[in-house]
Amino acid sequence: MQAGIAPTGRPYNILIAENSKFQAKQLQQILESEGFKIIGVAETGKELLQMYKEHKQQVDLVTIEIFLPEVDGYAAFWDMKDMGVLPRIMFISEENTPSVVKTLLDNGAMDYIIKPIKREKVLEKIKETLVKIPKI
Repeated sequence: MQAGIAPTGRPYNILIAENSKFQAKQLQQILESEGFKIIGVAETGKELLQMYKEHKQQVDLVTIEIFLPEVDGYAAFWDMKDMGVLPRIMFISEENTPSVVKTLLDNGAMDYIIKPIKREKVLEKIKETLVKIPKI
C-alpha cells in the first residue's frame, strides 16, 4: 500500500505552505507519487491561514516553511493553535536555529525537517507523523 493512503483506504490530505514555487512543486510531486492528496499550496502565511480555515476538517497534515511572506510560518503556527484543535504540523524549513525548532516542537509541531529535502527522509518523517496523535 502507498504511504499516502490511510488505513481507511482514502488518501491523506496535505496542505503545503512554501515560499518557493520550485520547492512547493517538488514536495507536491513527491507526495502525490505516494498517493497523498494535496488540498492546497499556500505561498504566504495569510493564504495558509485562509486555506486552513476552509479545509480544517479535512486536513491530515500541514507542512510549513518558516520564511513565508505576509505572515511568517512561526506566527501562522500560533494562529492555527488559537483556532482550536491543532492538526498534525510538520515544519520543512531553512530555519535551523535550535531554540526556534525546540519551541515549535515543544508547543505542538510534530516534526521539523531542515532543508534541503530528500525524498526518502520526507516520506519517512511524514509516515511517522501521521501515526502520532496531535498535541493540543
